[in-house]
This record gives sequence, structure tokens and C-alpha cells, in this order.
Amino acid sequence: MATTADTIHIHGDDYEDEGDDENAPLLGTTQVLKPSSSRSQKLTVMIAASTLTLALDIGFYLTAAPQTKIFENIVCQNYLAGLGNPAGMIPPEGICKSEPVQSELALVNGWKDTSEFLPGILLAVPYGVLADRWGRRPVLLLGILGVLLGEIWVRVVCMYPTVLPLRLVWLSGIWRIIGGGDLTLSSVAMVMIADRFPEDEIATALFRLSSAVILSEVLATPVSAYLMTRDPWMPFMLGLGISTLGSLSAFLIPESLTDIKSKTSSPDEEETRPDPAGKGSVSVRQYIKGKLQALRDSIRFIMGKPAVTVCLFAMFATSISRQSTSLLLQYTSKRFEWSIANSSLLISLRGTITLANFLLLTPALSFLLTRHFHLPGKLKDLRLAQISSFTAALGFIIIATASSRAIVILGIVVLSLGAAFAVSCRSFVTSLVRPDRVGTLYSSAAAVTSLGTVVSGPLLAYAFRLGLHWGPEWFGLPFLLAGGVYFLAAVAMVRILSR
Repeated sequence: MATTADTIHIHGDDYEDEGDDENAPLLGTTQVLKPSSSRSQKLTVMIAASTLTLALDIGFYLTAAPQTKIFENIVCQNYLAGLGNPAGMIPPEGICKSEPVQSELALVNGWKDTSEFLPGILLAVPYGVLADRWGRRPVLLLGILGVLLGEIWVRVVCMYPTVLPLRLVWLSGIWRIIGGGDLTLSSVAMVMIADRFPEDEIATALFRLSSAVILSEVLATPVSAYLMTRDPWMPFMLGLGISTLGSLSAFLIPESLTDIKSKTSSPDEEETRPDPAGKGSVSVRQYIKGKLQALRDSIRFIMGKPAVTVCLFAMFATSISRQSTSLLLQYTSKRFEWSIANSSLLISLRGTITLANFLLLTPALSFLLTRHFHLPGKLKDLRLAQISSFTAALGFIIIATASSRAIVILGIVVLSLGAAFAVSCRSFVTSLVRPDRVGTLYSSAAAVTSLGTVVSGPLLAYAFRLGLHWGPEWFGLPFLLAGGVYFLAAVAMVRILSR
């Protein structure tokens, strides 16, 4: 693309070469005009993407507690069978809360999450480049297919515990090779949102999309807890059904790549672009070589600015929050002698506080930073991310050291108040890149977050296992580690503008 030093005016903001400015957009001095979308287009994309996100996350939160309970029952029955008890007997609750059973349960959950997010590490960037080259919607649909097939596999394993070892649920990640897994799927959905909204509206749009995730926590968790009192299999299967039906809304999201390319590509680029069918003067070998070169260029592009690298490390920490959901159920159930169904209501509480944070507290703080402190949108998002990261770190530490139910609830409230960290950080780093590279950026963020999940899954599981061995005062060890990682991310975010 030809470069120019001319300033381009977009919505009254000036975009120009900022030299070595840490927060300057990447890839040279050229800034491109993001295609404007009509209000109806933005509304269509927002509704369809929110419906898709709501359905998939309702499926997740309907499933989280009953899946943990079903896993626990299977592990407990296997443990009793190993002691010579007859198969099929109803395991006593005390045996199921014993250290051997809870340790194995933590490992099953931890390594299952690792296997499911591993495809995101290996394939998020290639799928992101594919989304930037061939289209957003094909990658989105592939991601949905892979996630649903993985969820079906987990249920098949649980239906035949005497035939299939429970640890075979770890193979659910293989299905997620199709489309790159959960985080690649969510990143492409966010890209399709970012494609349609101007820079000053991206943060608001992403908060609305994130609100759908939080709303799913609020709605699905009490329903799951109620249904579990009858049979954990009811919400376990219902979650899969809702996810499948809601996935149909992906077909309503219009492809946005064509409009993006039409505004960001010059005629010279169109003439020299390789023929995707391998026809004409471009051979298949040359075409593949060109794609590999594009992947290398995209990786160099992502790592080209320290500010982007710091933000990606910060997103590494955000994977721990969702990763800790199943462990939170185990921790509170073991530590305070709650049933898993009752422990799951803490997730609903977390969702309620987070939703109030997104709808009331964060917009109010954003207004304060913009109107009274006169911070531009980019710097405002950075400040919100910094504040939220320290708050989340404090919340994890309170949960880890809680000596009573009231204190652990306080910790969950504080943790929820820091939930805006991920969205604020993503909005900030989006302002550092060209619109036609947002897909690569978001997929790289998905890869980093997947890496965080792969690392934190077994790490938190083994930390919980160690805490069980050390005694009740150490049950919160994994949350103490999570708080430490968030604190490091908070310090890194503070140093972005101090370089």
C-alpha cells in the first residue's frame, strides 16, 4: 500500500505519523479510512453477534455446574470401585469431597480446559490471517462447528463411564482444531463488530457484546442450580441444545471484509494480489509461499510495538478469570461445605455485579475521565484497563484468603468490579492498529489468551491439589496465584506510558 504523510480527518480526529510514539498505529504512517456502516447494518451485526454470544455462553453456564457434578460422581464411583465397592452404588457425599476425589476432579477439569484451548494457540493467528484474507464469516462458522462437536464428545464420554474413561474428555480439544476453538470464535465475532463501528464507538460496542456474556451468567446459573436439584443431566443437555440453536444466528451476520478491503487497498495492490485459485501466472507453490510470508508479516506486525506486546500479556492474565469458574465451584463447595448447585449461585452473583459494572459504574467512570479529566478515547481506555486490573487482582486475593462465606462473597464482588479490564484493554489496543489488521490482532490476542488457559489450567489444578494436601487454610492457593498474575499485568499496564 502506498504511504503518504498527509493527515486524514476522520470524525474530527487527526491521524498522522507519530514517529516513535508508543501508542502510534502500527505498520507505517499511513492511516486508512474505516468504511462507514449504516445504522441498520450496525444494529443487525450487534443483534446477531449478541444473540450468538448469549446462546453459546448460556450453554456454557448451564453446563458448568452440572458438568462438575457429573464429573465428580464419575470420579467418586471409580474411586469406590477401586476400593472394592460394588459398581453403581450411590457414592456418599463425604467420600466425594475427599482429597483423592477432589484432586482427580481438578486435574480432569484443568487438563480438559487445556486441551480445548490448545488449538487457539496453534491456529488462532492462521485463522486470523484467513479471516483477513478470505472472509470473517467462514472462519466464524468453522469455529462454531468445532466447539459444538467438542461439546457433543464430552457428553458421549459421560454417558458411557464404564466403557470410556473420564479422562477421554481431554480429547474434546481435537474437535476444536476446526475453527481454532472458543477464543478464536469469539475474536472473529469481535472483529466483525469492530469492522462496522468507528473507533470512538468500538469500546461501547464491545461492552454491549460483553454484557451478553454477563447476562448469560445471571440468567443461566440459577436455572442450572434449580434443574440440578432434580437431575444434573437436564441442564447439561439443555446447554448443548441452546448453544446449537443460537448458533444459527451466525448466518445473519453479514460479511464485512469486502468493505474493509475496498477502503484499505490501493489499485496497485489489487493488481498484484495473488490469484486465490492458483490460476494465471501465479503457481500454487507461489501462492502458498505468499500466504506463509503474509503470516510472518502479520506476526512481525503484532510484535512491532511494545505497547501492543504489553496489552497481549495483559490479555494473557484475563484467561485465568474464566478458567477459574469450575475451580471456584470446587473451592467453595469444599471450603465452606456447600453443594455444587449452591456454589454455582456465586457465578450468578458475579454476573449480576459485573453487569451492573458494565452498565453503570464503567460508563460513569468513562464519562468522568473524558469530561472532567479531558482524556482522549485511547488514553481513557488505558486508564480504565489499569484501574480494573488492580481491582481484579485484589478480588482474587480476597477470595484466596477468605475465612468465611461473607468474605468470599466480598472477594467475588471486588473481582466483578475489575471485569472491565479485558474490554478496556482490547479497545485500547484496537486503536493502535489499522482496521484491515484488526482480525490478525484479535486472533493473536486469542492465541495469547489460549496460551494463558493452557498454562493456568494444569497450574491452578495442581495448586488446588497442593492446597488440599496442605490443609484448609491453603485451599485458596490457586486464586492467590491468579491474583499474582493479575498484579503483574496491572504493573505492566501502568508502565505503558512511563517508557
